[in-house]
Amino acid sequence: MSGRTYAGEASPKRSFLSRLRDETGRFPVSRLTVTILLTQLFGLSILLVGSMRVTQYRDGLIEAKLEGVRAQAQVIASIMATVAAEDAECDIVTQEDGEVAPCEVTLNSDAVNVIFTRVWPSFEGRVRVFQTPRGYDGGPIANARDLLLQDQVLRTGELEIEELPDLTADPGAGLSNFVDDFQQTFVDTFIDPGLRDEASKRTLEEELTAAFHSAAGQPDRGASSLRYNEEGELVASVSVPIRKVQAIYGVVTAEIGGIEEVLAEARGALLNFFLIATAVAVILSILLTMTIAAPIRKLARAADRVRDGLRGTGKVRLPEFPNRRDEIGELSDSLRSMTHALHDRIEVIDAFAADVSHELKNPLTSIRSAIETLDLTTKPEARERLLGVIKNDVARMDRLITDISNASRLDADLARESREAVDIAQLLREIVETYNMTGKEGQPPVRLLGRYGTQPLYIFGSPSTLGQVFRNLIDNAVSFSPADGTVRVTMEVERDEWGPAVRVSVADDGPGIPEDNLESIFKRFYTKRPEGTRFGNNSGLGLAICRQIAESHGGRIWAENRTNAKGERVGAVFHVAIPLKRQP
Repeated sequence: MSGRTYAGEASPKRSFLSRLRDETGRFPVSRLTVTILLTQLFGLSILLVGSMRVTQYRDGLIEAKLEGVRAQAQVIASIMATVAAEDAECDIVTQEDGEVAPCEVTLNSDAVNVIFTRVWPSFEGRVRVFQTPRGYDGGPIANARDLLLQDQVLRTGELEIEELPDLTADPGAGLSNFVDDFQQTFVDTFIDPGLRDEASKRTLEEELTAAFHSAAGQPDRGASSLRYNEEGELVASVSVPIRKVQAIYGVVTAEIGGIEEVLAEARGALLNFFLIATAVAVILSILLTMTIAAPIRKLARAADRVRDGLRGTGKVRLPEFPNRRDEIGELSDSLRSMTHALHDRIEVIDAFAADVSHELKNPLTSIRSAIETLDLTTKPEARERLLGVIKNDVARMDRLITDISNASRLDADLARESREAVDIAQLLREIVETYNMTGKEGQPPVRLLGRYGTQPLYIFGSPSTLGQVFRNLIDNAVSFSPADGTVRVTMEVERDEWGPAVRVSVADDGPGIPEDNLESIFKRFYTKRPEGTRFGNNSGLGLAICRQIAESHGGRIWAENRTNAKGERVGAVFHVAIPLKRQP
């Protein structure tokens, strides 16, 4: 069925991600921008949670609170032991079972009130005084309220103003309540897990029992804990026994709140820092998008247009970033150079295809004319000449097709071949020796001239393709040299503008090359030959292949004429210069 939607039909539902995509199939927001932003926010989140979970600050704050109320409780307990503790009134009576009856100790409530009146301007927080249970045998305290003598909230004279909530409003509604609940849940789950659970398990009775059992003479005597009071506030509490000699008359419990407020202020400061850092991260992400993601997306879209343009005939100009001196500028230059090279390569392929068509038509036209004439000719001599023309044109087409096939595969072969260190002197010796061993009768000899040292001279390349260059040059020189001539191959080391290079020269004794054709002979299908030489023995691709191979090895090739003392051309010489690589 077709994917079209007709009138009256409901259009198919699109997913959230598909709705976000634009008509080109891309997301309107750069994925690189999202990645950069998420990366920065992830690092900031880890820093935020880690900073809030650092327990040194929290433990130090709690310890400072405990130290403050411990000092306060110890001072009050010492005063109580001196002023309010009444002497024990008991007689040492032996009971029926032979045990000694315990003495009863008490605190003077009037003296306790006087003490609180005197310490009012000096202390803050909540202070409670508990008396020792009658007949206390050291067991756990069951109910602290039964032992309470005094409960005072001491202040330093500060006036606190608190705005009361609106009684007409729903206390469970509103965004602020939701935020507060979420923040409390987040803190309890991720920031201080277990802190409030442990505090909710501690009770005042446990603290009093520990205080009654604490040893005397210790600087931190008594018991301390972080717990919740009756109003549900988290407080730091210290209980110090009122001790006189060895008798314990009661316990002073001092507690102070405000812990959660101070922790919340510290976390609020960190949260403000996090919000500022988040804003900076967003701004930096936008800047990075403008400087990195946007140019990359622009280059990608231009590359897509280049791809679409290759299917047609138009050229697409890639965006330029002349002021960029970074990797984006380098990427733009590389893409632009690649595009130009691609277009140049396409033009070369088009020209090559046109030349191949033209070169193949020439022998085909000759063969067709010879066949048509052959049907009209009755003389045996003429028929033999026409058959000879057909044979030569067929052989010419065979050579031409072979050379065209080799030339068309050359780029791929050069890209796939492996390069290695090649001893150029040894390679030339083997090639020259092969020509002299397999040379036909009447063919001019090939000589390797010059003095070569014992140190090998290496070039980095492919021995097969380099050998093809030298064989093509030698074949070309042999085809132009007379039977009594000589093909001379020389090698020397020179230093040109690219550094040290080895130059191989192949000279012949032929008619030479017209000055106007010293460069054009390296073009494909160049087949113009001097008078007196046989036509059709070459395809015009050999020298073009030599130049292509030499340039792929970072070298160059050129031709010159040899002249005598009178300035007459006595032959031609081809030079190949390839960068030299010393043996490692």
